[in-house]
Amino acid sequence: MVARTSTWSGSPESLDKWEAHVKDQVSGFVAKLPGNAGGAFFIDRDAGTAMTLTFWETEEAAAETDKFADQSRASTVDATGIELVERGLLADQQLRIDRDQPDRL
Repeated sequence: MVARTSTWSGSPESLDKWEAHVKDQVSGFVAKLPGNAGGAFFIDRDAGTAMTLTFWETEEAAAETDKFADQSRASTVDATGIELVERGLLADQQLRIDRDQPDRL
């Protein structure tokens, strides 16, 4: 299992737009991509940040969907005015350690 993250920053208005865009556009789009194993979306309104966390069955599946992820992030910025701050990828070994040792979560 692999997780892809994107961290966002924006005004309260852009975070509201981001939330609606994720619910209406992004979540369904991502769920239909091959190899997707789920996802979660978080907002910290006090900090003015948000995060997307998507799970992929393999590193290959994550890599194969990178072009779609890039398109989705670009459309999100255009639709909401939010800023993409950071993106990352967590590999299988890191996730397995946390799953096998839940007291470390």
